[in-house]
Amino acid sequence: MNEQFSALEILRKSSTFLSKKGIKSAKIDAEWIICNFLKIKKLDIYLDKHIISDEETLNKIRHAISRRAKREPLQHILGYVEFHGIMLKCDKRALIPRFETEQLVDLISSNLPVGFQGSILDFGTGSGAIIISLAKIYPHAKCLGIDKSVNCISLAKENVILNKCDQHVDIIQYDWNNSSIYLDRVNVIVANPPYLSEKEWLDTEPEVKEHDPKDALLSRKEGIYDLEKIIDIAPSLLCKSGLLALEIGHNQSEYLLKMLNKHFRKSFIKKDFTGKRRFLLAML
Repeated sequence: MNEQFSALEILRKSSTFLSKKGIKSAKIDAEWIICNFLKIKKLDIYLDKHIISDEETLNKIRHAISRRAKREPLQHILGYVEFHGIMLKCDKRALIPRFETEQLVDLISSNLPVGFQGSILDFGTGSGAIIISLAKIYPHAKCLGIDKSVNCISLAKENVILNKCDQHVDIIQYDWNNSSIYLDRVNVIVANPPYLSEKEWLDTEPEVKEHDPKDALLSRKEGIYDLEKIIDIAPSLLCKSGLLALEIGHNQSEYLLKMLNKHFRKSFIKKDFTGKRRFLLAML
């Protein structure tokens, strides 16, 4: 006879197990895993009406919990991540989109008119999270995501198709350090480039250090190299009155602001939800 467990019982056992393994978000992660494999909502767990006896389903949940206990990111286990109201495929090909980066999308949309129909360029598009989110807000804009990574390009293209915006979002391979591809001028440039120093990268959690692509996080010159490069080339790619929006390291803002002030008529710093100086916006 197969074992029988309620969803709530599985949650209690799973969250206890994950907590013992040092997972800080043990209960939340267990809820996500259980809901994913049982195809139920979180409230359904606590109503305690779901009895699971199917051995295959139980094994899938056990395997997923085991993977999380070994510090594999929840997003990789589920195979997707929610970002700014859209669903994205998520795996080791690209950096997992961060919650704070949603604020970068909001900052851009607060500086563009409703119904904006111009052009947007996403430097280092990764999974495509930023450019797809902006394409959803501005369905008549011309959107382009570029990345040097073949893996990122393949994932971003899949996410563009998944979110049904392939008619006005293009994804191309491009290395801003070495590329012969000509890019047209655009109204908006957005980038969340690598900005960690070697020491900062070494200090990250195992979920980051062992599973996110290193080159999506780590930049030369103590984390500043890629940001410098983008600021240098942005004026030659932006239209008059164009907008540059960057996510940066919290300790890099003053230095980068001085760089921006040499090329842009207006630039300012914005803090993230935790109060860190995380974003730079500049107008040409």
